[in-house]
Amino acid sequence: MKRLGITIAIITGLIADPALASFSMDSCLLEQMDTAKKSATVGELKDICLQLSNQMLQKDQQITPIDSALKRRVAFEKKQQSNPFSLQAHKPNYIILSNNLASSNEQPFDAVDPDRGFDFQPWETKFQLSVKVPVARSVLFGKGDLYVAYTNRSFWQMFNKEGSAPFRDSNHEPEAWISFERDQDYFGWHNSVIRTGFVHQSNGQSSGLSRSWNRVYADFIFERENFYLSFKPWWRVPESKKNDDNRDIDKYLGNFELSGVYKKGEHNFDFMIRNNLRSSNNHGAFQLGWSFPLHLLSNHGRWYIQWFNGYGESLIDYDSRSNSIGMGIQLTDWL
Repeated sequence: MKRLGITIAIITGLIADPALASFSMDSCLLEQMDTAKKSATVGELKDICLQLSNQMLQKDQQITPIDSALKRRVAFEKKQQSNPFSLQAHKPNYIILSNNLASSNEQPFDAVDPDRGFDFQPWETKFQLSVKVPVARSVLFGKGDLYVAYTNRSFWQMFNKEGSAPFRDSNHEPEAWISFERDQDYFGWHNSVIRTGFVHQSNGQSSGLSRSWNRVYADFIFERENFYLSFKPWWRVPESKKNDDNRDIDKYLGNFELSGVYKKGEHNFDFMIRNNLRSSNNHGAFQLGWSFPLHLLSNHGRWYIQWFNGYGESLIDYDSRSNSIGMGIQLTDWL
């Protein structure tokens, strides 16, 4: 049973850090456990196996060790493209207990059902599930890799017993893109990847609670030592006035997103900035996150603290400012 528990922890750890799976990490870890000291942690064994992986790559393929989290992620994804049923982490996967420090936005619900008397609580569970699948490799003259993905972000009023613990909002985000590897330097930053794609986002509601929009975007990813940046401008696909549930959504969610991750040892710090770049009626959003090892019963999962301030935390609140802070568990990070 002890060996089974350790094995489960290892497998979960590989999902949380997919770059480690580019080498036969599970076999290496099991072999290391047979010879390692009892005081050795799973993290230390991972480091040993990663060193062995890089040594093997140098010997067999004549390449330098992969010292970039982004490059390890890209290498892993390429290897998994041979498996048509390979599910990979896309955006971070997490579940947190969040508190909205601003007042709850009940106006859209009251407008649809004024007699119900909605009474949302500031405390709710926020979770995000995000996966992607590699579809095709070496498309567009052999330069690009095609992916499809789905992300769900939900806000669950799990403590609101009087309201039957409803889901206040659930946002669905299917997307498809082509990823191109790059090798260019700009002012000390290395551009490793450019992505271009299409994304749909909606909350699956009807009538006055319906929210949706479609975008075409480009995503420029840069790295510099342990700092990784993503600059993602987009263009909203126009809709007819009859079918447009939120004509002014781009005035609040803006037309670009700048996000980044800084890795410091076992600690990861992430941020996100959106803005409409208007001098008057300026709106946007700012998010900060911090993840660090869980170190409880196993080595899988990480503590995650997240603060969001601005517009568009959920689609139902796209035009209402939120100010929330929460803590929970992160299963996968950006890198």
